[in-house]
Amino acid sequence: MAAGLVPLAILVLCEALLLRHAPRALKFFAAGGAGLFAISAFMSPQFADPFRLICLLIFQSIVFLSVGYLIVSRDKASLSVAENKTVERLGLSLVLILPFAISDFRTDLFDTPVRLSGIAILFMCWLAISFGRGNLSHSEIMRSFVMLSVSAFAAGIAITLLAGFDIRTAIQTIAVIVAATTLASIYNEGKTTQRDGERDSLLRYLAEGNIDHSDDFLRGLQNHSLVEGALILHEEDLTDFEGSFGDCFDGQSIRRRSDIATSPNESHDQQMAWFFEKYDSSHAMLVRETPLTVVALNMPTLAASPGAEVELRAIQRMAFLLSAKSMTS
Repeated sequence: MAAGLVPLAILVLCEALLLRHAPRALKFFAAGGAGLFAISAFMSPQFADPFRLICLLIFQSIVFLSVGYLIVSRDKASLSVAENKTVERLGLSLVLILPFAISDFRTDLFDTPVRLSGIAILFMCWLAISFGRGNLSHSEIMRSFVMLSVSAFAAGIAITLLAGFDIRTAIQTIAVIVAATTLASIYNEGKTTQRDGERDSLLRYLAEGNIDHSDDFLRGLQNHSLVEGALILHEEDLTDFEGSFGDCFDGQSIRRRSDIATSPNESHDQQMAWFFEKYDSSHAMLVRETPLTVVALNMPTLAASPGAEVELRAIQRMAFLLSAKSMTS
């Protein structure tokens, strides 16, 4: 079943990277073949083989060659330089799949312990996601790839030695560990890519948000998914605090909860600590001095992401400039 799904997985990944649909006939061929081989997986080998293995070899070869043709004949002008490089690496990854795919064709003379093409697909997906991150160099990605592979193999060998498995069981154990580790890495890379996209969306709001008035800009920010639940507090909302609460910022446009000591001694820090506790927030952003306006945000992940905090500072500066413009107009 897994071997029949390999060509379909490659075709779907190819479509995503090329940003276009494959021919309809090729789609039906890949999907129909995957379905037929999933059904044939329940047939007895003595009745189905070797005819089933020959058909599987022909099926995979046709789809692999078709994907290679789609890559070679792609419209390079419709893709960016980075996207073209990623697609080219997809073509090179097919070279990685072919040795693994040989293990899908079991015979009496060539009875491999596991079918490895599924692991090859996982590796290819992980590499495709990793190469799509522009903040990592190729050498860093390859080092991560090597470390992932070596660690998984080492874990499999250690379990084999402890349990006293034979060679066949040892290979199966290593294959399971490699597959599970690679799948977890794909999930983590996907979440990282998603968070990068969310940070980009904050910059996109800075570029596309309503800047007619500071209040409109802040209300739009308040409804943004990345800072959802942000509170816009005006001077009349801050009467619980002593003196001028604006002095607590002391030249800092954004105050972080993590910067406040556990037992603050200074009056300003004590008021900021009470502010963070009262509004259950991680950041306080000063957007207007007169009349005083402060935004309370609950974004604890910003502490681990310097890039996202820089973007938040850009948002604060825009809001501050808009408020100054409103005062002068």
